[in-house]
Amino acid sequence: MNRRITGAFLAASAAVVAFGPVAIAPAGAATPFVAPEITFAGTAAGTVTATLHNPNDRGQCWAEAGVGPDNNHVFFGDSAPESLADPGETVTTSLDGLEPGTTITARGGCVNGAEFAFSELVTVDVPTAMPSTGSFGL
Repeated sequence: MNRRITGAFLAASAAVVAFGPVAIAPAGAATPFVAPEITFAGTAAGTVTATLHNPNDRGQCWAEAGVGPDNNHVFFGDSAPESLADPGETVTTSLDGLEPGTTITARGGCVNGAEFAFSELVTVDVPTAMPSTGSFGL
């Protein structure tokens, strides 16, 4: 049995073959803006270190903490340019001068104009002594 294939069907089939596997986004659509990937660790007496990665294609990310009995807001690395992660970058930055044996709250954030994204708020213990290196001081 012979069937006729119309020109319109051929044109539509060609479009599916040419564009089928490609996702077409509406004009102006952007990738989702998300919070940084971040870890915190007590690295020395009175020091907490943050390692943060900016997974976005835009904006900058940072690490911040609530410190002391009044939960004072401070930025890791004093917000110096080298403590901020640009798109695709990973940085390590520290918060020094903390009271050993206390606990801080910490999180990471990213901003791009009116876009904001924050990681979960976590508690971090501030070390009272240097972590053991296993070298027994030798």
